[in-house]
Amino acid sequence: MANGPKVNSQILQEEQSLEGIWRFSIGDDEQWKEAHFDDSNWETIRVPGAWESRGYNDYNGFAWYRKTIRLDVVPQHDLILRIGSIDDADEVFVNGRFVGRTGGLPPHPQTEYNTQRNYTIPQSYWKSGNNTIAIRVYDLYNHGGITGGPVTLYSNLADNLLALNLSGQWKFAVHNQNNAEQINYNDEHWSSIEVPAKWEEAGWPDYDGVAWYRKSFALPEHLLHQELILLLGKIDDEDKTWFNGTRIGGVSPGNLRSSLARGIDGHYQAYSTLRAYKIPASLVKKDNTIAIRVFDSGIDGGIYEGPVGIMTQDQFERFKKMAKQEPDFIDTIWEWLNN
Repeated sequence: MANGPKVNSQILQEEQSLEGIWRFSIGDDEQWKEAHFDDSNWETIRVPGAWESRGYNDYNGFAWYRKTIRLDVVPQHDLILRIGSIDDADEVFVNGRFVGRTGGLPPHPQTEYNTQRNYTIPQSYWKSGNNTIAIRVYDLYNHGGITGGPVTLYSNLADNLLALNLSGQWKFAVHNQNNAEQINYNDEHWSSIEVPAKWEEAGWPDYDGVAWYRKSFALPEHLLHQELILLLGKIDDEDKTWFNGTRIGGVSPGNLRSSLARGIDGHYQAYSTLRAYKIPASLVKKDNTIAIRVFDSGIDGGIYEGPVGIMTQDQFERFKKMAKQEPDFIDTIWEWLNN
């Protein structure tokens, strides 16, 4: 993935600010991610702000932040944790479950101090009552910690427009898999991966090349016998997508349908292209399978940002209108919609 223009696929509404007092400890211990860990004897620290300014002068290395919030009602959709900046690298956990990683941790540390964090937290990670967010931070040198805001939980209003949300666990395999686009392909031996997420954050670090995603699901009765739209958010970098064994879309240099898929500087930007593919009514059945072949040319890879799911034509039109109202929206290609 290369640097390029920002294309918005998330229409965010603030749910809860997390700025203020967090529990804090220098050091590193795997059990500190767990919701049941007792952090009552930890120090407190104000977030955001470099830990050097909070009394931890000249400290470089690992430290953990923990914050427990109460949810009276379990969210009906995924939430997004946005963090302005962390110096230098981090991992995020919710109720002990891994959410995502930015930057490199030892033995291969890599700074991402100026990268805004956007972590999608699946709806299944939350529970009614107390929920614990734990952030493991590694500082290489100079300032360290959650240095910049905002630090906030958001909901993605685009998810509310999905007739069927397909985020969550998908089947996943690296390298090319012959005939994996076919309905009757046996993917039982494949791994599971959370979608959306970069595959580097899900256990395949430093992998570049071809990988496959598959998802089988039942379609609600009211969605049968109509033309639908499959949204796959953003994919890094290129994809070919099949629905019930029939190719319905893809983004790659060879099949661009519009110059709008090129960045403002004229260069091809596959990773920032929003995927939205027509599903012909003739393909729609009660039980369905999606297969996606992804090619990553370098750095991050995978289906990394939602929304991921199915919309009706009416929902899709509403989604486009909402997206155009966002301050960072630019005209973008909706591949294969006008076949």
